[in-house]
Amino acid sequence: MTVSPARRNQLIIAGLSSLLLMTLWTVGNLPRYMYFALPFVVGSLWIPAVLFEKQCAGSLGWNLFFGAIGVAVVLVVGRAVWLIGRG
Repeated sequence: MTVSPARRNQLIIAGLSSLLLMTLWTVGNLPRYMYFALPFVVGSLWIPAVLFEKQCAGSLGWNLFFGAIGVAVVLVVGRAVWLIGRG
């Protein structure tokens, strides 16, 4: 199975990010709502890697969808890190 370099990089980044978030989820002292948010963040990391063909198509709707997912992931992870650093 041949995988393009861009898709391979997305899969590697999604895998490493999921591993790091799972570690944060297990060792972090987070509020209860963050424990419910992190599984959705981990799942949303894999959406662009799975829908790679849609991402390469360049449609405005799909690009807005992937951009919104990226912003949501950054906001939730930033909030989790801020909460851990504060506590």
